[in-house]
Amino acid sequence: MTEEALLTRVKTKLFLRSRRRATHLLEGQYAAMHRGRSMDFDDLREYEPGDEVADIDWNASARSGTTLVRRWADERRNRVCFVMDSGRNMATGSTGGDPKRDIAIMAAGALGYIAQRHGDEVAFISGNADGIQQLPFRATEGSLERGLRAAGAPIAVDGARSDVISLLERARVTLKQRMFVVVIADELRLDERLREQLGALSAAHQLVWIEVGDGDPIGRGGQATSFDVDGGWEMPRTLARSPKLRRELDAAMAERARELRTELERRGVSHTRIERVDGAVPALLELLRVRQHARI
Repeated sequence: MTEEALLTRVKTKLFLRSRRRATHLLEGQYAAMHRGRSMDFDDLREYEPGDEVADIDWNASARSGTTLVRRWADERRNRVCFVMDSGRNMATGSTGGDPKRDIAIMAAGALGYIAQRHGDEVAFISGNADGIQQLPFRATEGSLERGLRAAGAPIAVDGARSDVISLLERARVTLKQRMFVVVIADELRLDERLREQLGALSAAHQLVWIEVGDGDPIGRGGQATSFDVDGGWEMPRTLARSPKLRRELDAAMAERARELRTELERRGVSHTRIERVDGAVPALLELLRVRQHARI
């Protein structure tokens, strides 16, 4: 996915992969943080078409020269923060052969666009071991585009290593009010550090976990055998042809996935796995459908 008009590409895929009716249903398939209308005054904002005339503050409007309406505490916009790995793990190919970076951009772009169509605010926390970048909450497509560019900036396989734990720690420390936190990363092994961050974030926020599938390390399906971007080792072709190794690898991968899935479900974390760019929108539609049914 090129650096030109990332959001435009995302929206094209979104509308091609979901019918108009499905897109409409998708827009209503996540829970609001606030329900109803509070009597607690929060602040003033400019009038927008559809606002209640009774909410117009005529005195403040006269002083400012523009029409202002009162905003109540329960009418605050929801907030969605994307936590995205931009280290070298995301520079490699996915299970389906697509660049993992492109899948991450598609997932964040689709959910971010849907959120902004609700008027919600979107922010990004992205980075790697060399540093973390945090973009503020905004409700414009321009800000979403900047977030996608920052999180999806090209990186070489020998660039800065991935550090998802530090990204989760940054989210835990800086995100104060309850919101949606969407983590997008590749396949992680559940250890005590990850378990601790999952516990803290899922207790404070509505956490959503999107896993981007790693490429096949032994080159099945016509793929070339892979190498480890952290350790630098490459899978010998003689080992890649070993049936025993394939069985053991499959068992280890299944166990890793089971452990993480069990922990996410125990914490009430919505999760999905995406292996191709073209599979992102269907996977997200299903994820949100499951969330809707779970609440009902």
